[in-house]
Amino acid sequence: MFLKQYTTKKDQLTGRIICYGPQNHHEEPQRETKENRQVRNWMIIVVCAAVILAVVALIVIRARAEDQPDAWILCMPEGRVNIRRTPEKDGIIDGFLECGDGFRTDGVCRNGFVHALGMTENGEGWIYCGFVVTDRPEKVYENYVCVARKCVACRRWCDGPQVSGRARWLKNGSNVTVFYRTKEWSVTSRGYIQSEWLEVDPEL
Repeated sequence: MFLKQYTTKKDQLTGRIICYGPQNHHEEPQRETKENRQVRNWMIIVVCAAVILAVVALIVIRARAEDQPDAWILCMPEGRVNIRRTPEKDGIIDGFLECGDGFRTDGVCRNGFVHALGMTENGEGWIYCGFVVTDRPEKVYENYVCVARKCVACRRWCDGPQVSGRARWLKNGSNVTVFYRTKEWSVTSRGYIQSEWLEVDPEL
């Protein structure tokens, strides 16, 4: 004689005794409580919020990085530097920048001009390299003294030709007014002078 096997189990939620026959002789999966569902839902919300915040933060960081200039203009305080349509000295002028203005560039240089991005209606332009530096100019307007061993050259622009006449050299111990200064070059009342040969005058 074949005996069918039956098992019983107490329901944890209702407290009732459930009888399992041969056809469903397995453990019933545990039912999820209301508190567990609430905890799970809150965990899902927290994880989703964290993911959204991380994505937004990455977008903001990337946007700020794209807005940061790659180069700056270094020229006389009253001057300005033209943005030309082509890398030529007589190219059409589409705009201009003043000392301390920054811009984005892809680093392409042609005929002594550097390629500027997003500066004009055309979306690009060319700026003469002699007025371009790779660190932000600091506004100074103070008196400095020449500390070169003998003298230092006064130039028309960065690494450019010397100014004409006796003003082409600044002798050791001579004073000069510095308008803007970078790590490499300083714009002074005598022209462009390499910053390493100028120090703040201790007597002023």
